[in-house]
Amino acid sequence: MRGLQFSQWSILAKILFISCLSVLMLLLIVFFYFIPGIQARIIDEKKAGVQHVVEVAHGVVSVFHQEYKQGILEEEQAKKLAREALRRIRYREKEYFWINDTQPVMVMHPNFPELEGKSLEDHVDPHGKRLFKEFVDVVTRKGQGFVEYHWPRPGGKEPLPKMSFVKGFAPWGWVIGSGIYMDDVVTEIRELRVISISGATVFAVLTLLLAWLVGRGITHRLSKVIVGLKEIASGNGNVDLHKRIAITSIDEIGVLSNEFNGLMESIARLNHFKKVIEEDDTLEDVYTRLWETFHGALNLTQCLIYEVDVMNHTLKVVYPVDAENQILPCNPEILVNCELCKAKKTGREVASMDFPRICRHFLWFESHEHVCLPMSIGGGTVGLVQFIMEKVETHAERQSRIDGVFKAGQYLKESLPVIESKRLLQTLRESALRDPLTGLHNRRFLQECIDGICFGAMRRHKSLGVLMCDMDHFKQVNDTYGHGAGDAVLKTLAKLLRSHVRGTDLVIRFGGEEFLIVLVDIDPGETGQIAEKLLSSVAACEFRISDGRILRKTVSIGYGEFPGDSDQFWNVLKSADVALYHSKTMGRNRATRVDSRMLMAADQVEPPEEGEKPVSR
Repeated sequence: MRGLQFSQWSILAKILFISCLSVLMLLLIVFFYFIPGIQARIIDEKKAGVQHVVEVAHGVVSVFHQEYKQGILEEEQAKKLAREALRRIRYREKEYFWINDTQPVMVMHPNFPELEGKSLEDHVDPHGKRLFKEFVDVVTRKGQGFVEYHWPRPGGKEPLPKMSFVKGFAPWGWVIGSGIYMDDVVTEIRELRVISISGATVFAVLTLLLAWLVGRGITHRLSKVIVGLKEIASGNGNVDLHKRIAITSIDEIGVLSNEFNGLMESIARLNHFKKVIEEDDTLEDVYTRLWETFHGALNLTQCLIYEVDVMNHTLKVVYPVDAENQILPCNPEILVNCELCKAKKTGREVASMDFPRICRHFLWFESHEHVCLPMSIGGGTVGLVQFIMEKVETHAERQSRIDGVFKAGQYLKESLPVIESKRLLQTLRESALRDPLTGLHNRRFLQECIDGICFGAMRRHKSLGVLMCDMDHFKQVNDTYGHGAGDAVLKTLAKLLRSHVRGTDLVIRFGGEEFLIVLVDIDPGETGQIAEKLLSSVAACEFRISDGRILRKTVSIGYGEFPGDSDQFWNVLKSADVALYHSKTMGRNRATRVDSRMLMAADQVEPPEEGEKPVSR
């Protein structure tokens, strides 16, 4: 039965089978999980909504009671004002509040004023439920709760199913309530069910049709692709020999995957390498890892890494660290005058494989070959990597060497953003541009380095994420526990923010409890995802103060992206600060992205001076 094995099926058959199975699973999920779950959620949300508005009404009554206790109002005057305030309130157009007492006597009803002052102990709905007595029972037993009954709509006469939430106000013996009509909920659920079923059906039909079209297109083209890949693997014609393709699969997709297996492995190693060096602490650590990769994985055993001193126009061998004590393969004059180095001067690769005397300052040209790869950052060359190799005669050895240098160039290219960030951080350390409390960068550092960071991101066609973060209700910490506790909270927050971004990103204490995060080399839209993760992480953090107590705090965030939201970094920064203010006014513990109005307000903004906030609040 070998022919029945799934691995032997054609690509079209596999796609159609998987699509049918996926559509079936989707329909089952929609009918038996999604729709019932949404129905339950709608009812829960309606209940939560009516509970919330009753809590608000309860708070309104509490305000008038507080004014009575303070002697501002007489008790009867306070009660009257409270009744009239609730009588006027409407939400969802027609929903209202009523008040009865524990007798039960109707205190206030906006739609049936004739009931006010009357005992409702024997008042029943069409099903015989003594609803007002049940309101009192629920409040007496639990203080608050839900009751289901029948009651006419405003302006109507026919009683309809209704669910109300009631809450007692003990000082005056009141029961405050409001409710929702269940036929509205049923209508909403019915509409959801129709939309879900229709959408799932349309999706199923379109998915199967698209699967058939895609499957036919793939199988038609795969035969031509496989033939081309086999030609590349065989080395016939003018092909790129850096590709390593193996033919081991039994179906079309399997063949394609295996053909590109070597390429994928290389990409994976590069990505892993970049992540590792991003976590390195110093620039020397990055150079060490680069040198170890060249020496070990790529078998480029003779390698020198130079740095350019832009101020003095000199070159310095920075790795290996003892190289200065060895005989260098180049004219020593290039160390004194870096402009004599051809790779530094041109900013392009210089290789002697095909042109032995391409650089007149290379001294070992008779017995060795060399390749110099410049490190170009921010529009200039800040260093270079030099590989020195003994001359070889065979084509296989030469090709292996070319492959190794090519891969070395890829590793170096992936390292440049990290090297750029590490250089900036090194400058920071030398200038002591750090906040003394948290150890984070300060605002002056941002003013000095942001132009280079922006230029580098634009050159690499990447974005910068700009997040303004402010701790919510921080003043309460200082007022309640003292400034020492406030400092401890800020230190913990700074450590948390630093731990949740990459080593190449910038975390700056912008002032007080306000922090700025600059995410380097991100994809558009990624900032919002990171902002949400930061909100969750801060909310889950335990802030321990000196006396051992643990505080729970949240932050509000405003964020934008450069150059996606504006081609001026400082405009994005100011807009992010406005967005932060918006997050504060909307209830805190949330992230808001800048919009067009914020950007218009930020137009023509100059970089803020040290000690000056971008936006006054």
